[in-house]
Amino acid sequence: MPSNTWAQGALYPSPGGLGGFWEQPTPGGLVYPQQRSGGPYLSIEPFTEFSGVFRSLCGHSLNYPLVQREYDYNTGSSVALICCSLCGVVNWSIEPFEAALDTVYEPQLPV
Repeated sequence: MPSNTWAQGALYPSPGGLGGFWEQPTPGGLVYPQQRSGGPYLSIEPFTEFSGVFRSLCGHSLNYPLVQREYDYNTGSSVALICCSLCGVVNWSIEPFEAALDTVYEPQLPV
């Protein structure tokens, strides 16, 4: 039986994540290269690396998640992988995939 090619906290697609150049030394840990982590949060710059609305498991700051469609072989269902839009780390999953798009009855994605 085939196994899942994704896991929560791991780069997707693996290896390398989006673009293929990201590194994750420990599964579920920080992803490198990291964004700048020091400096002023309040600056005169219109957008900085700190201006993201969400913080991903990988340590990146982002304004919107990347939703990938995948199949879960353990449950036999489609799944929506909610990933970091920079590197592709899987933050969480929603099953079935269609539930991630339902903003009326089960709003699970931030919009």
